[in-house]
Amino acid sequence: MSSALAKVNLLRNYMKDLQLDAFIIPSEDAHQSEYVANCDQRRQFISGFTGSAGLAVVTQQEALLWTDGRYFLQAEKELDPNVWKLMRMMEDKSLEDWLVDCFISESPQTVRNIGMDGRFISVAAFKRLEKWIKEKCPSSASLVLLSMEEENLVDKVWGKDKPPVPKSLVFLHSEEFAGESMKSKLERVRSSMSKNRCNLLIVSALDEVAWLFNLRGSDVEYNPVFLSYAIITETECLLFVDASRLEKEALKSLKEQNIQIFPYEAIFQALQEKARDCKVWLDQYKGNMALYRVAQSAPCKELVETACPISLFKAIKNEKEVQGAKNAHIRDAAALVTYFAWLEHQIANGNKPTECEAADVLDSLRSKQDLFVSLSFPTISSVGSNAAIIHYRPNPKDCKRIDSEHIYLCDSGGQYRDGTTDVTRTLHFGTPTPREKECYTRVLKSHIQMDTAVFPKGTSGFALDCLTRAPLWKVGLDYRHGTGHGVGSFLNVHEGPQSISFRPSAVEVALEPNMLVTDEPGYYEDGAFGIRIENVLLVKKVETPNQFGGKPYYGFEHITFVPMESRLMDLSLLTDEEVTWINSYHEECWNKVSPLLKEEMAVQWLKERTHPLVVKK
Repeated sequence: MSSALAKVNLLRNYMKDLQLDAFIIPSEDAHQSEYVANCDQRRQFISGFTGSAGLAVVTQQEALLWTDGRYFLQAEKELDPNVWKLMRMMEDKSLEDWLVDCFISESPQTVRNIGMDGRFISVAAFKRLEKWIKEKCPSSASLVLLSMEEENLVDKVWGKDKPPVPKSLVFLHSEEFAGESMKSKLERVRSSMSKNRCNLLIVSALDEVAWLFNLRGSDVEYNPVFLSYAIITETECLLFVDASRLEKEALKSLKEQNIQIFPYEAIFQALQEKARDCKVWLDQYKGNMALYRVAQSAPCKELVETACPISLFKAIKNEKEVQGAKNAHIRDAAALVTYFAWLEHQIANGNKPTECEAADVLDSLRSKQDLFVSLSFPTISSVGSNAAIIHYRPNPKDCKRIDSEHIYLCDSGGQYRDGTTDVTRTLHFGTPTPREKECYTRVLKSHIQMDTAVFPKGTSGFALDCLTRAPLWKVGLDYRHGTGHGVGSFLNVHEGPQSISFRPSAVEVALEPNMLVTDEPGYYEDGAFGIRIENVLLVKKVETPNQFGGKPYYGFEHITFVPMESRLMDLSLLTDEEVTWINSYHEECWNKVSPLLKEEMAVQWLKERTHPLVVKK
């Protein structure tokens, strides 16, 4: 019996003990994080799929894994096909439809118990499923939340091999970089609570806790956060984190603002006591069902489920954070330019480093930059067909060697004390095919389309996603991921609430000045190559000849400065305006990055890559 089947069968036995017909295993932790600590990687453990997004369902007969288009190829590679069935989001049946059509309807006279752990499912996800079940089969299914005393069923399967709960040092993120004091942030939060007539706010998202208290940690790899909750009332502020983890300066900062510190696990007891007769604010997308049930049972007076105010406060950067992001990206660009120069030199001299060896060199170069703390995600170093796997992660056991015959895609970033970076470049070290050049140039046109966009106040990322894809759509090309995401300030590299995406959630949040978003269109040809070009952009106000409706107009300022790949450009597909944009961008790259380069080889590489394009008419 395979290890994959053994784990699933053991889970089924635990399900039988609780009379559960199905068990839902989300990717998220108790804070609805996209990236989670090793001890919270339950879906990865039970399924073997290592992507950051997905949801698993196990019944007595089947095991299914839903994931989105970024991970289709990766999931096909990692899932045991004899145990798991891949469900492609937006192509196959949704979880809700599958439960009704293929599970519950098989025996409509029998009540099916669908179990999940309330600590790891958001209020919004639970309510959406509950509504669907009630509408489609009110008498044939029952949603069952594990009791607070019940150990998670996947944890039971994991047993002694489950990684321990992380306890990294929690340190102060000084006002020099944060740009705003904890006191000021608390005042803004309480003001928002007052406007919404709320007496108590539960802060559940890890990056929101870290931002509010100007603290950072390393409980989740690549994300400078720490396992914690907070409760804010009109007169009190409670932080739930092990006090022994707090660095001296961090502890001092908290005591100066009279922040009460409690153990992480004490959140439920404290909420039971504090929520009584209060109007409680719990973000339905970031708060879990366990918190929701406790607040209900307190009993609270009312539950408000709209977005936590910290989400938008955090997304709109202050001037210190904006300048920090700009500075971090220029230092980061120096590391990337040095790396690409080294890599091209290796290949030109007949060496063919592996994807992993190359990534290690880049990671080392990045780590030598001022204010570096860690990578912001695992470096994606991918060549040829591997580049078509959108979130590919090279493995030393089976990674490819980089050569002059195939496209090379590198997506990487760093966590610096003054900012978080995320940049993707697609290169070719030889002679690309006409097909590769056409596809790259179409992606570049899309990238420029977003970079140069001008839009009225109130525009969401949904509209800009359509605008950005237009040059690809015109020739029948597309990509299965969003066009852009928010970026934290020495916080999570993927940050909301803003996004540039086709997903309905992108409609809900308008872009505002001083938000950071990525601009990363792509194209992926399965089994052949992948292309992505990514810069980080700053939303800014722009002057326009007219202001229809009296609205201000916004645009973007790019803060990433790494040259585009001229070898992959088909100049005949570029307009005069696009050529001018490329030449201007390359001039910026030279002016901003060349003074930071320490190696002559890197200086020469940057000089060659930023020569003005000359289009022959």
